[in-house]
Amino acid sequence: MNRHGADPRGRAGPVEMEEERAWVRFYRLAGDPAMAAEILALLDTDWHARHEHMALYLLCRESLRSHAMRRERDRRVGRFVRLACTTLVVTPLRALRRAVTHGTDLAVECLPETAPAEPAVAKLRQLDADDRQAPAASDAPLPAPPVEEMPAATGTDATGPA
Repeated sequence: MNRHGADPRGRAGPVEMEEERAWVRFYRLAGDPAMAAEILALLDTDWHARHEHMALYLLCRESLRSHAMRRERDRRVGRFVRLACTTLVVTPLRALRRAVTHGTDLAVECLPETAPAEPAVAKLRQLDADDRQAPAASDAPLPAPPVEEMPAATGTDATGPA
């Protein structure tokens, strides 16, 4: 009995040709880690297919191995970049922040102490300010300053010509 679609003269039928195209496509997709894992799962369940397509099996294994190595290398590079950023950026900024914090504490300590004001001094300042702002109590004119009497021109004064 012939299989469905098989040619009795030994030529491949349309089903066999599509199967071959699918396997060729699997060879092309073996570089993708997700597809390689799927193909490996298929080949692990079917021993006959694995035996027929041993190269595909090995390509998928190699693809998964190189993907794992690539991920490990990326992890190492990422760890190095984080360490470099921490060393070159974060650590100096933390040190600067710590220095500024301690510097401000030191500056505050250097300021003179502010003692509470004496109540008498505060009252004296208030009274002095009130005296400056208060208007005169009466509208009466202030008395004129005393005028010194002028000595007579008799020549008896001591400042005259001698």
